[in-house]
Amino acid sequence: MRVILFLIGLLFSADGLYYAMVNSMGAGEAIIVAIGIIFILWSSFYDAFKEKGFLKFLKGLFIFGMSALVLYSCFICGFGIMDNSTYDEEYVVVLGAGLNGSEPSLVLRERLEKTVEYLSKNDYATVIVSGGQGKGETISEALAMQNYLVSRGISDDRIILETESASTYENFEFSKPVLDGGVVFITSEFHIARSILMAKLNGIDAAHISASTPITLLPVSCAREAAAQIASIRYYIRSDA
Repeated sequence: MRVILFLIGLLFSADGLYYAMVNSMGAGEAIIVAIGIIFILWSSFYDAFKEKGFLKFLKGLFIFGMSALVLYSCFICGFGIMDNSTYDEEYVVVLGAGLNGSEPSLVLRERLEKTVEYLSKNDYATVIVSGGQGKGETISEALAMQNYLVSRGISDDRIILETESASTYENFEFSKPVLDGGVVFITSEFHIARSILMAKLNGIDAAHISASTPITLLPVSCAREAAAQIASIRYYIRSDA
């Protein structure tokens, strides 16, 4: 059991550190690294965690937290893959994600490839690429998305840039003034559930299409999404005020 716990901890830590180096050390990466360290400590002090009262309590708390995170991750990913687009919407809103300098990250590229696929089935839709410029990014996410779509053969006269948003709520808030017809948004499967809520808070009834996430990125992405969902409470409170 010690060896198994150590290997689990090593995998979590390596996954979080790898994506911290590739992108940056965000909430998701930090949570996954912390989980890995706890598993390693558990394996190193296995008997103490089994016998000592306070450590035994902490172990139980950790197991509860991990179980909740796994169940939450399964729910949001399972829900997220249930696309409901009719492929005749007038507008498709592509939600931004991180850049590597000026290049879309792997997660964002998957969203853009799904956008290209959608546009091949809907010749009349206008694309709104939504995302501002974040830390470590040399251009706005919207501009990077436009560049990518144009390189994939999408005419730039079909693309509208929204370059100010810094959150999922703002993606919809700042895109809303342009929308005057049916809407579908495209984002990663783990991000769909929260995006639906943020769209509804902005009075937008939108269909959704999910982009898949590489399996190695799912732990980091789901951990980040859990933290973001907690941070989004401020928008629910604001809407009730």
